[in-house]
Amino acid sequence: MKESTLNTDAWTNPNRTAKGRTGEQMAAFFLTDRGYIVLARNQRTPLGELDLICRSLAEVVIVEVKARTAAEFGEAIEAIGPRKARRLRAAAAWWLSDRGLFPCPVRFDAVVVDLDSRGLPRSLHHLKNILET
Repeated sequence: MKESTLNTDAWTNPNRTAKGRTGEQMAAFFLTDRGYIVLARNQRTPLGELDLICRSLAEVVIVEVKARTAAEFGEAIEAIGPRKARRLRAAAAWWLSDRGLFPCPVRFDAVVVDLDSRGLPRSLHHLKNILET
């Protein structure tokens, strides 16, 4: 029988999936702390993936989460080009329609989590209304 070992590489040299999970978890905590209600996480639709779907007062907020190390930080908006914007809009419309929530007021936000070299969060930036609806 093969012995299993604990993989600690994600803590010392996080891969893309581990960074994404850390970023999404931190973003969800941050938004919840500010009164948002997280409706869903990591929702895959035929038209694309939605990282976080939240509710804030009278609108649904679709949140794109970007987790980056300091070396690759840069502007969050750079990572959300026209193609990604179209996918986000289409996936959000599909998800909302599939649940009988469409049409409704929708806002698109981004949360960028800055991770240190070990993959631990250093700072978080919440950018509201990144796409004109």
